[in-house]
Amino acid sequence: MRKRHLFSLAVFLILVVFLSSLVNAEGDLLIEGINAYYNKMYNVAIEKFQDLLKDDENNIDALYYQTLSYLELADIVRAKENINLLAEKGYSFGILHWKLGELYLNKYQTYDSPFYNEAKKELEKAKSLGIASAGLHSDLAMAYQGLGNQDLAAREYEIAIQKGHVVSDYINLAIIYKEAGKLDAALELYTKALEENPNNVSLYLNLGDIYLEKEEYGLAIDILNQGLKLNPSMVAMRTNLALAYYHNQDYGQAIEEFRQVIRENPNIYQAYYYLAEIYNKAENNYDLAINYYEQAISYNRSYVRAYLALGDLYLKNEETYKAMAQYLKALEYNPEYADAHFRLALAYVQMDMREAAIEELRKTLHIDNSNNEARLLLNRLQEE
Repeated sequence: MRKRHLFSLAVFLILVVFLSSLVNAEGDLLIEGINAYYNKMYNVAIEKFQDLLKDDENNIDALYYQTLSYLELADIVRAKENINLLAEKGYSFGILHWKLGELYLNKYQTYDSPFYNEAKKELEKAKSLGIASAGLHSDLAMAYQGLGNQDLAAREYEIAIQKGHVVSDYINLAIIYKEAGKLDAALELYTKALEENPNNVSLYLNLGDIYLEKEEYGLAIDILNQGLKLNPSMVAMRTNLALAYYHNQDYGQAIEEFRQVIRENPNIYQAYYYLAEIYNKAENNYDLAINYYEQAISYNRSYVRAYLALGDLYLKNEETYKAMAQYLKALEYNPEYADAHFRLALAYVQMDMREAAIEELRKTLHIDNSNNEARLLLNRLQEE
């Protein structure tokens, strides 16, 4: 009897030792996997957790960290499988949905393009699970912005800024405000972004754009010159500076800047156009103006604005056939351009071609019923 008791006790002790070794082995695998994860050895971590899950498929810690490892490797398919498996077991982690949403946003250019709908779903899920950081709101704003829902995007960026902004939140919200016509609000945000990152050249360009739109040309000139000091070869910055000088009627500086634009990039057809405008309307140098209009057209054959301006110059100098040729060319590229029909009508009037002028005026009003000048001229011609 005593021998049987001793035998049973021995079996029990062996079983305890065996089970303890299993527990220790599982604990070791979990710790090793977590260490590998935090040391950015994600494939090693995945293998450790996989070995652990073979014997204990309900080990939530292993599933959680394995999912994080998949997300770090941008393995969306396996990460989603694990997230669904966790959900089946009654577990949902906001951080996993947030990280998956970030992958769908393609913030790190992992894929060819973002997947905004999927990002929105995952980020909204993370938010519903209690993630409320500035970063989550910023990412959710990006998803809404990508889907064209600017109001929701603006709201999320505003929350992100309140919770702990980053410069990109200022910039993205400023873009939304600018597109909505809220120029002062956009200006304030770009200014704050510039205070925090004065070496971001694009901010000077964005501020210059807004000052140009607000017709505050002196301020535009100042900020764009500051930007050019940081990057003298930025053609877009110099082009806008030239425009600011042009609208500020500082034609000498405008000519200098537009010519510099052309030296740096001869394909900027707008530079030729504005040089032509200066020589036509400010300098009265018609030959040079014609030359620059023609160069603008040579770099952009469908540049209707240049055809019309060149036609106007010819019409002003009573070279009516040449003017008509330019207006007809403009209509060839844009048959629905009301102003081109109106100007062609003026050329016909100059040539005493009454019926042709009436026809063009009718076309003008059919396209743009608000052109009162065309309406008055049509009434006068019909009464004659």
